[in-house]
Amino acid sequence: MIMSGLFDTHCHMFMEPLKRDTSGVLERAFDARVERLLVPSVSMDSWDACIELSLLPGIGCALGVHPWWAADGVEVEVLREKLVTSAASAIGEIGLDWKTEVPRQKQFTVFQKQLELASTLNLPVILHCRNAFEEMLELLKKHPVRGVVHAWSRDSQLMNRFLQAGLYISFGGAITRQGAKKACESARQVPADRFVLETDSPSIGLSGVPSGKSEPRHVAEVAHAMAQIRGENLEETKATAWENSVTLFGDCI
Repeated sequence: MIMSGLFDTHCHMFMEPLKRDTSGVLERAFDARVERLLVPSVSMDSWDACIELSLLPGIGCALGVHPWWAADGVEVEVLREKLVTSAASAIGEIGLDWKTEVPRQKQFTVFQKQLELASTLNLPVILHCRNAFEEMLELLKKHPVRGVVHAWSRDSQLMNRFLQAGLYISFGGAITRQGAKKACESARQVPADRFVLETDSPSIGLSGVPSGKSEPRHVAEVAHAMAQIRGENLEETKATAWENSVTLFGDCI
């Protein structure tokens, strides 16, 4: 079997503590055979930082407004221009989050505008969803897009509804924890051609790595957990995840 590298499809390299040691974080990632990284923004203020990171070898960027920052709105024409001129890999991180204090209608408006832009530009989306799954699925019926639901931690029944909508599912640190039964069952059940891997570093921890301390290199541990859960050879899982990631996001070179 051909040896395959790793693709961390979701890491916030512009956030502390990662941004204070960009070269060290990347060196450790490359030593762990992480060959590609995708850096999604969270707010309009983080777009330029993500674009700057995407100028480095092996890094791609996604630009959008996360629901936590939706109160600031989204300047769609500015976003369109930056997506095109930066050759961004995706629109993200976008979505709905009923656990934040941002008014739901404001989130809906910002999310819908970005879904419409994704359709116009034929770009994939990176979706964040907490406690708003029914509402998101309804919006996706009206605005069908390609993309991924990131940091999946829910059951396989709900996962299947997003798969039916044509989306990929991204697995991260949750599947390294023995107590994450729903996430692990979803990882076992997800079709081989519909999953990618991520760290969501530095935000999400792993077994033995606390939240705030994760790095892109830890996607190697996510891959190891995924292989164990699925009863696969590690290189097989890595090759599958790599192929899926490149199919969805491109090569980020």
